[in-house]
Amino acid sequence: MRKALALLLASSLAAGRASASPPAPPAKPEMDPQAQRITGSPNYFPTFGLRASIARGFNTRGVLAVDAGLDVPDEKIRKTAEALRPRLISSMREAVSNYASLSYVVGEKPDADIVRARLQKAVDQVLGKDKARVTLASMIVFQQ
Repeated sequence: MRKALALLLASSLAAGRASASPPAPPAKPEMDPQAQRITGSPNYFPTFGLRASIARGFNTRGVLAVDAGLDVPDEKIRKTAEALRPRLISSMREAVSNYASLSYVVGEKPDADIVRARLQKAVDQVLGKDKARVTLASMIVFQQ
C-alpha cells in the first residue's frame, strides 16, 4: 500500500512539473540609477566600483576609487560589451591598480588624463580600437 501511494505521489509531482508553464524570460536590466544621474544617454554603459590599493613597499597608503563609464554609440557593440562586462571590468580594474601602485604619487591628486588613457587602452584591448570611449564620473583617493 505504501509503495502504491508513493508511486502515485511521485507520478503526480512529475506530471505537475511537466505541465507547468515555463518561467518568464528575464526582464531587460534597467540602467543603474547612479548612471542615470550622470547621463540620460542610452549609449552609456556604466562601470562603477573600480578600486585599487595604493601600496608602497609593504605598506598600504590608501585606496584609489574610480567610477567610469563607456560611451558606446553602436547598439551591436554595446550588446557585446554587456556580454563581456566581466572581462571589461577586470581589465579596467587592472589598469587602475597599475596606476595606483606604480604611477600615483602619495599625497598628490591623481592625474585624470593618465587614468582615462590607461582605461581607454584596457577597453580597446577587449572591444577593439575606437569601439567605445571611456568617460570618468569620479576619482577619489581615500588616504590612511
